[in-house]
Amino acid sequence: MRRASSLALTLAASALLLASPSCQRQRDEKPRSQQASPSVREEVAAGTEADIAPVEAAGYARTLVEQLDLVGADADGYLVIRDLRPLIAQARRVEQVMAGPLARAIPALAQLGGGTGQARLEQLERARELLALVLAGLEGSGVALDQGLVVSIGRDQPVVAFAAADLDRLAALASLADPSFDFARSCATVSERPGWVACSLGGPEPLGRYVPAKQGQALADRLGDRMGAATLESVNVALSLVSGQSPIDATLRTDPGLWELTVPLPDSGGGGGQAGDGTQAQLLHTGPAPALRALVPGTSFMWARVDPAVLAEDGGPLGPVGPDLLTGDLTGELWLGAVDDPNGMVAQAGIRSASAATTGVSALAQMLPTTALELDELPGLRLELDRASIDLDGERVPSIGVNVSGDPAQAWAQTLGVDPRARVWAHGDHLSVAVGEVQAIPAALARLDGTGPSAAALAGLPPTLAHALLAGEAALVMHVVLDHWQAPPSQAELQALLAGLPDASRPSSAAITALFQALAPWSTVDLWISRGPATGQRSSWLAHLSVVPFAAAGAGVDPAEVAAASEVLEQVLAGSDAEAGYRSLLSRFVGSPRASSYRARVGDAPGHHAAIGMVELGVVAAVAIPAMSAYLSRANDTEGGSE
Repeated sequence: MRRASSLALTLAASALLLASPSCQRQRDEKPRSQQASPSVREEVAAGTEADIAPVEAAGYARTLVEQLDLVGADADGYLVIRDLRPLIAQARRVEQVMAGPLARAIPALAQLGGGTGQARLEQLERARELLALVLAGLEGSGVALDQGLVVSIGRDQPVVAFAAADLDRLAALASLADPSFDFARSCATVSERPGWVACSLGGPEPLGRYVPAKQGQALADRLGDRMGAATLESVNVALSLVSGQSPIDATLRTDPGLWELTVPLPDSGGGGGQAGDGTQAQLLHTGPAPALRALVPGTSFMWARVDPAVLAEDGGPLGPVGPDLLTGDLTGELWLGAVDDPNGMVAQAGIRSASAATTGVSALAQMLPTTALELDELPGLRLELDRASIDLDGERVPSIGVNVSGDPAQAWAQTLGVDPRARVWAHGDHLSVAVGEVQAIPAALARLDGTGPSAAALAGLPPTLAHALLAGEAALVMHVVLDHWQAPPSQAELQALLAGLPDASRPSSAAITALFQALAPWSTVDLWISRGPATGQRSSWLAHLSVVPFAAAGAGVDPAEVAAASEVLEQVLAGSDAEAGYRSLLSRFVGSPRASSYRARVGDAPGHHAAIGMVELGVVAAVAIPAMSAYLSRANDTEGGSE
C-alpha cells in the first residue's frame, strides 16, 4: 500500500510540474534527439476464410422443403422441426442443471434476501418433474423423433403432423395424459404422406380441414428471402407467424458444435427492409473491424459500428455529446476487450485523426483537480489523477491517468485480475481507455498494425460470426466466453467482493460455484447483429444468438474426447470435483482444439479474461440496454406523431 501511495504522490507531483508554464515550455522545446524513438511495429496478420473451421453439420432425414410441404393450406403460420432429438438432448441437459447446480445454489443464495429458498426449490423441482415427464412421453410415444414434426397454425386450434410407427402406443399415452382426449376422432393418418399422422386439440373439425398445401418450395423461398437462402439447409427449426401486418420469422440451427437462433429485426420505418428505412439502419453500420487486431484469442469482447451522426443528435442514445467531434473525427467503431502482456482491459473508439482527440484530452486534463478525491459513496477509496504525457511512436501524447487506492480498490483489483490504474489517450486510429498495467498498455497497442482479428482470434469465434466479420456484415457483437466462469472466485476473493454484507447473509463459495456451474454445458455465447446484401423482401438486419456447447463434436475433436468431456460434464453437474475433471481432460487431450477451454475451466487462464465477460454484462445492463430502449422509444414516438 505504501508503495502504491508513493507512486501516486510522485505521479501527482509530476502532473503539477508538467502543468506549470515553465515546465510546459521546456517539454514543448524538448530536442528531437531526446524524444523516444519510433516503436518497432508488430504486424498482426488478419485471418482469412481459410482460418475458419467448418461447422460439423447435422444430418437430417428430410429436407426443409419436404417438411414445409406439410404445412396446411389454410395455415397463417407454422412451426417446423426436422429432428426432435437434438432438442430433447438439450432439454435433458437443462434438466440436469435444474436438478444439480441450481438446486445446490438456491438455498445459499436465498440468504441474501433473508429466506431459506424452500419455496423456490419446490417450484424448481415441480418444473423439473414436468420437463422430465414431457421428455419421457416424447421418447416413449412411438413418434419417429428423427422425422421431426410440423405444426400448422391457423384460425382454429393448431394441427400437429408427425411420423409414428405405433399408433396404439401413442393413443394409450394420450389417454393417460388427458382421459377426455378422443384420439380416434382427433387424429388421422395423412394420406399424402404414408406413415404420418395429424392431430388437432380442437377435435375433428379442424382436423377435417387440414390438407398439406405442398407449397414447401414457395415457403422456403420466402424464408430465404428474409433470412438468407444460403443458411436454410442448416436449419432444424423454422417458425413463421403473422402479427398484424408484420411477419415474425425465426430459424434455429442445432448442429453438434453450434446452436444458433436467427431473427430478422423489425423495420421501424415500415419500408421494404432496405438500408436507411428503420432505426437500426440509422444507428448501426457495418464495416471492417481494425480494432480487433488487438483481440486476444479465446477472450470475451464487445465490438460495434455505429453512425456518429446519430450519436450526435439530440435524440441519440448519448444525447448531444460533442457533435463536432462525433461527426467529424469518430469512425463509429467501438471495442471493449482484454489485453495480455501487459495485462489489462481496453475500450477504444475509432478516430480519423488523433489531433482533435488529443486536443480534447489536453483540455479535459486541465480541468481536473490537482488534489486526490475521496468519495463519500465509497468510503476508503482514494482517486489520484495525473496529466502526464506518454511517449508513443516517437511522439509526446497527452493523457489522463487515474490511480485508485484503498482497501476496496485492492479487493476489486484482486478479483478483476488487473491493477487499479487507468489511463485515457488518443493515438493513431483510436481514442483509448485502459485499466491495468497502463504504464505499458499504450505502447503495446501503438505497436500493432493490422486490419482485423488474427487467424487464432477468428478460430475462437462461432464460424458464422467469423464469416460475417470478414465479410464486413457485422454491426454489433457481444462475445462471452463462459469457460472462464467455471473457475469461480476463491473464498478470499468472495469475502472481498461481499465485504458490505453481514456475515449471515453472505453466500458461500460453494453456492457461487454451483451458480456458475449452471452454465457448464456451454462454452461461449454470442449476441450479434448483421446485415447482408438486401435482395427482394429480405430484412436488412438479422439478430443472432449463437451458443457453442462444451462437450460437442468438432474439427480435430475425436469421438473419444467428446465422450470423455460429456462424462466429466455430467459428473460436474452432479456435484463432483469440477477442477479434477477438467484437469483430466487437459492432461489427456493436451493437443486438442478444445485445450484452451479445459485450461480456462481449471483456472489456468489470466484472471482478467473471466472478468471482462462480467464487465460486458455490466455495460449492457447499465448503459447499452437503457440507452437503446430510450432511443427506440423516442424514435417510435416520433414515427407515431408523424402518422
